[in-house]
Amino acid sequence: LQDFLLDEGLNVRCVDDGEELNTALTKKVCDVLVLDLNLPNEDGLSIAKRIRQAYPRMGIVILTARVQGIDRAQSYESGADIYLSKPVSPVELTVVL
Repeated sequence: LQDFLLDEGLNVRCVDDGEELNTALTKKVCDVLVLDLNLPNEDGLSIAKRIRQAYPRMGIVILTARVQGIDRAQSYESGADIYLSKPVSPVELTVVL
């Protein structure tokens, strides 16, 4: 996915968890965050809430394997702008970015 987005001309940084995200955001704030819900140490819902409060103009796209309605609802309540279920076409992701 990273390679595809880079090939599309997007500036992409990838991190593995919330702590790495915090470090990356101190260096440069991004326009859009593509976030999985299933992450180590801190789940995507709490990250989305935290990011929405700290960076209210940042776009948040949830990209996850979770497909239950409650996950979608909780994601939007946490501040997500868009919820996509895996697998997703990289082309579809670039359209929403």
